[in-house]
Amino acid sequence: MTCPEDAPPATPLTENELLLKKSEVIKIQGPDKKGRPILRIVGKYFPANILKGESAEAALKGYLQKRILPELEKKPFVIVYIHTRVSRCDNFPGLSVLRSVLESVPDTVHEAIRKLFFVHPGLQSRIFFFTFGCIFFGPGLYAKLKYIARMEYLRPYIALEQLQIPDFVKEHDGTLEIHPLCDYGIVKPVCVEMEMDSRRWNLLDDFYDDLLLRGTKQAKLSEAF
Repeated sequence: MTCPEDAPPATPLTENELLLKKSEVIKIQGPDKKGRPILRIVGKYFPANILKGESAEAALKGYLQKRILPELEKKPFVIVYIHTRVSRCDNFPGLSVLRSVLESVPDTVHEAIRKLFFVHPGLQSRIFFFTFGCIFFGPGLYAKLKYIARMEYLRPYIALEQLQIPDFVKEHDGTLEIHPLCDYGIVKPVCVEMEMDSRRWNLLDDFYDDLLLRGTKQAKLSEAF
């Protein structure tokens, strides 16, 4: 039996791989209720403003191969991908990059995945994967995909205490309790509406103060709308 002292040193990470580690976009947590590790992925944490195209692809592949896959050791595991507040400009590496990364993962790892939980899927995500999911993931992994509209719906599979859930995810859950259609773009979150209304009323107050105190008729009422 090999002692920890005799284990080979971990392969050093590149600068971009270190950035992924610090961002905590990919972490192993858990276990789930069947004792399996959880690969938690928080899409919002991906630094797409720094890692783009080939650099993003190389960093993801390198970090998975050097840190994540060796720790999983080809054991059965589940994936929790949190899609909350993912923006194409700020934190999305691109479909071609993700597809290339998926293809680089050995078949034995794909087979070890028991479930892929997709948290807070939007309408676009649902339409895309309904149309191209089997091509994008491959038929085996696509069959393991399960949409999770609220974190609460993970409880039959995972004790939420076993996951580090960012505050913005909890806040989004709270918004969906009030407006369940927000993720489909049909209803705006109440906080957005309140912010817009507050801004309009503040501008109206400024307009009337300008009339009363300075006697001018050139206040820009149109800016309030």
